[in-house]
Amino acid sequence: MPSRRPFAYLRVSTDDAHQDTSLERQFSAAVRCGVAEPDILIERESGRNSARPQWQRLQELIRAGEVSTVWADRNDRLARDLFEARAFFATCARHRTEWKFFSEPWLNSDAPEAAEIRDRAAYDAECESRRIGARVRRHYEHVRSLGVPVARRAPLGLQLEGRGEAKRYVLDNRPLAGSVSVADAARHLISDYLDARTMYTGLLRWRAWLKELKPIHEAKVHAAAMAFSPDGAGDWLELCAAELQGHVTLRRRKVLPAELGQKPKTRRMPWPEWELARDRHEALIEPATARKVLHLLAENSNKGRARATANEARSNGAIFPSFARFCVCGTCGSAVVMQGSRQPRTPGRPPHRSFRCRNANPMQNRCWEPGIGEKKLIYQLMPLLVAEAERVSALMVGGAPLKETVIDPALVTQLEQTRALAVTTGLPELRSAVVALESKLAASAATVRQSVEVEQGRKAAAERLAHLLPTIGPDLYTSAAVRRQVMAAIERIEVRGGEIVNVTLAGA
Repeated sequence: MPSRRPFAYLRVSTDDAHQDTSLERQFSAAVRCGVAEPDILIERESGRNSARPQWQRLQELIRAGEVSTVWADRNDRLARDLFEARAFFATCARHRTEWKFFSEPWLNSDAPEAAEIRDRAAYDAECESRRIGARVRRHYEHVRSLGVPVARRAPLGLQLEGRGEAKRYVLDNRPLAGSVSVADAARHLISDYLDARTMYTGLLRWRAWLKELKPIHEAKVHAAAMAFSPDGAGDWLELCAAELQGHVTLRRRKVLPAELGQKPKTRRMPWPEWELARDRHEALIEPATARKVLHLLAENSNKGRARATANEARSNGAIFPSFARFCVCGTCGSAVVMQGSRQPRTPGRPPHRSFRCRNANPMQNRCWEPGIGEKKLIYQLMPLLVAEAERVSALMVGGAPLKETVIDPALVTQLEQTRALAVTTGLPELRSAVVALESKLAASAATVRQSVEVEQGRKAAAERLAHLLPTIGPDLYTSAAVRRQVMAAIERIEVRGGEIVNVTLAGA
């Protein structure tokens, strides 16, 4: 039997250098708790991603019986999804593995009555992840309005410099190979494309020219350039309308009006309609050259891809949207994906699809839950939406009032008393305590507001379903329009043992 020993899981969200301090603090805490350095697993991934390599390795070690204790800094370092966190704690309990936190000892496995607190902490972590996403989108909209590039990677021939609102593009003058810089290689690709008049031939000429360059100074950039595909080169050349001639793209997608019960969609606009912030940095090519490239791209549009897109739009798979994107495995918390699809014999009927947990494929084999057919899933979904799920049915009748969480009155009283003492004594410690309590109260109020907004959204979704469900019957399986309307009101479908065990209405 393998020896059991403690492991530590350390995670930061991105590769930014400013997060290294957090990683060093977590590493020092793990060493102080007696975890050997080879047993410290370090991850630089978002907690919303369940396919993290070190996260999956940790769970495999737990199932193999090699882990006695899992150490982490906080509960949200493990996962930012409620179902995934529950599945992880269940796996630890099943294999007699303890879990402990450096900064939140009240959530440890041996803490009294910690199960409910852990669920609340996992829910808060998931809500915080969604708030972070909203803040990031607002930040991108703000900096984009100022003409600041928001791309994480600069296009070939340019580099990103600075941070925040001071971020900008500069020419990439690093030596690529011999006396040729990266910017020179980018200009050479544009010249080859204009001479060859086709993407495929121009890319072949450019690769042959790159192979002859020696010695190579930037091996990674050279390898990435050699791996340029016709699609990637086409997307890069389309940037001639903006970044390569000194501008920054503010908007190149247009939001289409949403149909009833559907989310709004976006469409890529033609390059003459793009919104640009002009002359923000040094240009890689001349505007006249950029116009030649764009007109040639319009002439050489991929007719084969256009036909394939049209065929896909006419196929049953595109007409009948799949419920797989809403499904999660009730055992391991992973996404449920489409396992197989077969076109029907009768034209106009939905395709025969089957779903199964993503971890149940032969390569991973980490979940043994059976699959479920889409037809069976849809017919099981009907009674759950109508009557079985308590929170769904309570909202659908329309008479249940919203449960508004009240802010802790003890916290408000403590803040008032501390503020009065700070005014009376003038001690700096009390002023710091007032600031900390105000921040805690503001966070609590934000949580209350968000929970109320979620419940209001679910009530609105349930009201839509209440008017829709009595009239649809089997149309949920055979009618694509009805299917889209019902899908717009669903957030999550939990599947276990080939059956639906829970349905959650959309709260947004």
